[in-house]
Amino acid sequence: MNRTAYLSFACIILLLAGGLYYFFRAEPPLPRKAPASTQKTTSAGPTLTFAGSTVVEEKNGKKSWELNAESIEADTTGNLVYLKKLNGTFYQEKGGKVDIVAQEGILDTKTHDIMLQGDIKATSSDGAVFTAPKGKYVNQTKFFYGSGGIRLTRGDTIITGDSIDADTEMEKVKVHGNAKAVTGGKN
Repeated sequence: MNRTAYLSFACIILLLAGGLYYFFRAEPPLPRKAPASTQKTTSAGPTLTFAGSTVVEEKNGKKSWELNAESIEADTTGNLVYLKKLNGTFYQEKGGKVDIVAQEGILDTKTHDIMLQGDIKATSSDGAVFTAPKGKYVNQTKFFYGSGGIRLTRGDTIITGDSIDADTEMEKVKVHGNAKAVTGGKN
């Protein structure tokens, strides 16, 4: 055989070997992705989104509080849960409850504290109504904090101020900054 035939034969063998290697090599599996509607990527990483879900806190077999939201997003670290258009119920030790609504909330899964913002309105079972643009529920102390201009109405008494601290029973209430109380329409 002449030299050209050897080169042609060698090229054919190399092509066949390369083709066989390509088809029979082991490939790592492709990463699985959640459907676009359930996975969102943020600067902190991907999050999981649930529609129409509930988060519940129980202590000694009794509900402490429960939050329902139009959508709930949890970051993959599991530390923060973002709630949109939420409504919730905080159960009082004496049997009453406080119903709360807000546009947004962030639940810290370690402390179980809840940051709230956007048209917050809390209504206790005894009829007291509290409104604020921003708020926070601290699970350890069982206290609500409101800021940004608050209003608390109980019976014919209206209390306004810059911020408020209140227990879940709405019995211990402190108003800070520009506090004003009006009872029966009189200052």
